[in-house]
Amino acid sequence: MVYAVDIITYVGIPLAVLGVLPTIYTAFKVLLTLREIQRTLKKNGVSAITRSALLSGIVEIEIPRKSIHPLHRSDPPYFQLSKTPSTLKGGSWTVFNWKEMVIGVKAYRIQYHDELSQPQAEIDFEQLVAFLLDRGAVPDKAGFSDLRSSGLWTPAGTKLLLAPTTSDAVLMVATSDDSDGILSLSLHWKKEWDLRNSDSMPPYWTRIDPPSEGDNVPLALNGSKPEPPKEEKEGFLEDDSDQDSGLLSLHTPSPIRLRIGSSGIEEAYSEASPKTRLSLPHLHDQSPASAYSPSSFWFSCAATALGAPKGGLWSFAIPADVLAVARRETVPCGVLVLLGLLTDDDVPTWRTPSDDNAENFERHIRFTEQARRIADELRLPLDQQAAARQKRIRDDATNFHNESRRRQLREDQRREQAVTEAMLSQKLGIKIVAEACLTWLVKKSYVKEETSVADVVEQVLWAMIQDEAVATKMATMLDHWKSWSQSGGMTKAHYAMLRENQSAFALAACVLFVIKTTTAEPTGSVVSDLQECLRIWKRVRLG
Repeated sequence: MVYAVDIITYVGIPLAVLGVLPTIYTAFKVLLTLREIQRTLKKNGVSAITRSALLSGIVEIEIPRKSIHPLHRSDPPYFQLSKTPSTLKGGSWTVFNWKEMVIGVKAYRIQYHDELSQPQAEIDFEQLVAFLLDRGAVPDKAGFSDLRSSGLWTPAGTKLLLAPTTSDAVLMVATSDDSDGILSLSLHWKKEWDLRNSDSMPPYWTRIDPPSEGDNVPLALNGSKPEPPKEEKEGFLEDDSDQDSGLLSLHTPSPIRLRIGSSGIEEAYSEASPKTRLSLPHLHDQSPASAYSPSSFWFSCAATALGAPKGGLWSFAIPADVLAVARRETVPCGVLVLLGLLTDDDVPTWRTPSDDNAENFERHIRFTEQARRIADELRLPLDQQAAARQKRIRDDATNFHNESRRRQLREDQRREQAVTEAMLSQKLGIKIVAEACLTWLVKKSYVKEETSVADVVEQVLWAMIQDEAVATKMATMLDHWKSWSQSGGMTKAHYAMLRENQSAFALAACVLFVIKTTTAEPTGSVVSDLQECLRIWKRVRLG
């Protein structure tokens, strides 16, 4: 006979066991998931607080969110890769060594260990870009252009920085899962891309080498050797009599490194004395009413253009109106002929050919008239010939004087007409002008024959550092050039100024040519987009 107890024993208990099996499975599974998560976190060097809910199967993880900053450039780990990089999603920033600071906690609720990720790190965008460029990364023009125009809607995977030797992405736009309205980026780096070290030129800095022996660009402007700048220690200028101060000398020059910021030169030092700052007051703004002094402005433009092909990050962006002057055809070909930089055969026809037929005819008439007067004089009696001869000689002297004045007036008129026609002649691009000016500088022995336009500009920058007069002359010439290019063309006053300062004109042409070539360089044409992106996005999340 079957009793109720038997039913409960043989039927109810198995059913009850079957009912709790899912709970047991869930609890067992969450324990295994928790163990796997803890092992993964430890393997990737991520500290976290983990909790598990046995009945729900959810694992709760609290991982600190960090703010990171690049190490000091002199620290050995700066150019090394991290020994324990994280492979978790959001941890791409751990491939490098950083200064880290906890700024909060990010909580995750997951069911499976493969859902595990870590919070993206916050970093100053400008510091990040500067650090990666210092490691050798190359800006991508299209990437920064897209980021500037699209912002947070920039497609994920858009490349911003490329590898130094390949087209692989170093810095790219990431998905906005963990961005909270902040620009989200991801990082990728390989050991074989490490081609730079602490001796390489850091971002924002440029290096100006001294001129080689035989180059005399400063002498082209002032005819004398410029005075070296004074060095500054702890904000004080050293006395000229100090023989151990390490002052720069044109006889034993050392390369100069400069940091160019948005307001011009911010720091400068000689490589022979890297702990001693150079004082260059003539290349700093002296007028509170304007953003730049002319010397500082044009020095920054030339230095930025010269350094663009070498890579680097620039706080100073060459203004669009200066780039327009460099691209535009601004110098009439006739002016170059009158200055002796080109010949008439090198340029299109620009002046009216001279017609000497009328002058030759008048000369023939004067000769015939004089012969007739001499013949008439010989037919006179002897006592009248002497008086006639004296009168003829006086008339000839008067006519010669008047003819000399008329000839001088005609020459002045021809020169005036030539200048007027030169002003109206076809304009030439800066490339032709710079090449003609370089040939002229070589002919005048200011530079060597093998000197390039970029070498000339580097010598100009060196001379501007060394001598305030040189810096002022170059800035004045470039200001005049910009003025006539924006006001409809060159005037006679501009032409007279060029004749008096032809050396400065030749050097200014080289400067504008280097500025023009900047637009063809990837790191030159991307500067404006890059700087605008850095201005918009102060902080980003990297992971």
